[in-house]
Amino acid sequence: MSTPARVIGTAGHIDHGKTSLTRALTGIDTDRLKEEKERGITIELGFAHLALPSGDVVGVIDVPGHERFVRTMVAGAVGIDLVVLVVAADEGVMPQTREHLDICGLLGIRRGLVALTKSDLVDEEMRELAMLDVAEALRGSFLEGAPIIACSTKSGDGLEPLRRAIDGLLLDAPQKDPEAPLRLPMDRVFSMKGFGTVVTGTLWGGRIAVGDELEALPHGEGKPAKVRGVQVHGRLVDQAIAGQRTAINLSLPHEAVTRGDVLVRRQELQAGRLIDVHLHHLPTCRQGLGSRARVLVQLGCVQTLGKVTLFDARTLEPGGSSLAQIELDTPTVALPGDHFIVRGFALQKQHTSTLGGGVVLRTLGTRFRRSSPSLLSTLRQNEQAAPEERVLCEIERAHEAGISRQELGFRLPFSSKVIDAAIGKWLGERRAIRFDRERGGLISKSALAMLMDKTVALVAKFHEQSPLLPGIGREQLRSQIGTDAKLLHVVLEALRNTAKLVVGRDEVRLPSHSLEHKRAEGGVTELAERVRARFAAARLEPPRPAEVALELHCSPSDLVSAFSLLVDKREMVRIQDLLFHRDAVEDLRRRLVDFLTEHSQISPPEWKALCGVSRKFSIPLAEYFDAEKLTLRVGDLRKLRSRPFDKLRMSGHKDQDERS
Repeated sequence: MSTPARVIGTAGHIDHGKTSLTRALTGIDTDRLKEEKERGITIELGFAHLALPSGDVVGVIDVPGHERFVRTMVAGAVGIDLVVLVVAADEGVMPQTREHLDICGLLGIRRGLVALTKSDLVDEEMRELAMLDVAEALRGSFLEGAPIIACSTKSGDGLEPLRRAIDGLLLDAPQKDPEAPLRLPMDRVFSMKGFGTVVTGTLWGGRIAVGDELEALPHGEGKPAKVRGVQVHGRLVDQAIAGQRTAINLSLPHEAVTRGDVLVRRQELQAGRLIDVHLHHLPTCRQGLGSRARVLVQLGCVQTLGKVTLFDARTLEPGGSSLAQIELDTPTVALPGDHFIVRGFALQKQHTSTLGGGVVLRTLGTRFRRSSPSLLSTLRQNEQAAPEERVLCEIERAHEAGISRQELGFRLPFSSKVIDAAIGKWLGERRAIRFDRERGGLISKSALAMLMDKTVALVAKFHEQSPLLPGIGREQLRSQIGTDAKLLHVVLEALRNTAKLVVGRDEVRLPSHSLEHKRAEGGVTELAERVRARFAAARLEPPRPAEVALELHCSPSDLVSAFSLLVDKREMVRIQDLLFHRDAVEDLRRRLVDFLTEHSQISPPEWKALCGVSRKFSIPLAEYFDAEKLTLRVGDLRKLRSRPFDKLRMSGHKDQDERS
């Protein structure tokens, strides 16, 4: 017998025979708990496997029918490929029949049939009336026109036709994607003597193999969970694939995870609180759903409180639909395409407290602002767009910040192969540009153009405010733009190639900006010599520019020009907002290298003593050597980052040890 990645589930009113039907079809009693056997009702999810006439074996989830256990029913129905709606012939359609039918439709289930159980308890006429009752209830639902098969778990009548019908409906059911991000929502978590922690669930995407290192989100975030064993239908296997019911033995303490957590590959997915959705409000509800309403959200196997913000209306009337954002109280793993259920706190007509549900359109986004219509446009595009269009939409949505390859995986329900193919297409068409190969950073062509314009404008503004300085420093420019260093490098290279900026090693300027004529005016060269001498005498305690201007009887503008000339000639060093004579800095560099060569590390008090100056000067100097990659800060200590004399060679200084 083969083991395809298929799962079927029961649904229906309490005491209509779901568990008995499962036992008759599979030979497995899914009521495990003592309380279930004593009370004769299903309380927890039950699991079995069914051999079909084709030879395939599929997983079976038996759900509780009592109105108090709708939450458990939803956890079992999520992710199934086919539903067997169970209706007792002697009672017909009941409240939980209708509610379970609506829930299955909201969860995106599109295949199913009806098992008319207890048919041996009624005569032919009652059986026909029951079938008509069921057909009427199915009208307008996803099960309209589905097979209705009368059967009896006592006599066995109808069970074989039921098996054949299930087999036929599953033949063309779409498979879940084994190449998609791995996700296993946990519907059971327990500890087994001799094995440790065991979790079970339906694998929504990817593969799980023995030896994999995973993590459980959100409660087990950051805690490695190694897979010790994998079971499918009670048999040990090397791996489970998307769509299969599976049990996983994890090397993780039982208390580190809980039902509702999602097992994922480490750092492949994230749990978030904001989901943008298409929300449907059931027509059976007694009143409209207002924006900012508090509701219970069931997503996967987790139930959490959430706050609904409607995008299209202030109130969503019964039977209506709207784009919306839900802010969850508990971080939850979700991807676009996931279905969810929304429940309230009061009974509804023909239902318990189910208000509606819908489909996730976008995750890990930003809080909705009515003044930002672009989000609505993005969501509407995402509802119908092809995968490659949705990839481009997310890249463009990231604007000037860009987006990493990992973030795309967080936000899209596609396999790595599909996402990478789309990225390749847009890179080839230059609609997207890669700025970070290590992280797979991407930015749209339009966003890069905006960043280039913004950069040129900032450089021009700097020249206007500081006309006597040669250009703006790279780090200062990056800080003002607020962008990634690697992205800034791509921006500057593009501006250099288009001759819009002159990009130096440390500074950036406009091609039209020059200081030569300014320096020639007012005897700047002579002034620069006096300034150099003043700072050489000051060593590591340089005076303030205002003091120097008064002392040398020069204007602030001439002094700034002299500073610029000395920095260009590498006779002075600019460190943050301070200027030092280069000889003083290089002497300190040599003394620092000697100290670290002997002691391996230097503490803050030792550094202050070595400098012989106050914190006002010693801290910027320490950070300067960090930036120069001479030292590495480890907590409060600093150590040599490179070989002792590498920086001395770079500075053109040689001592006796180096010559030898």
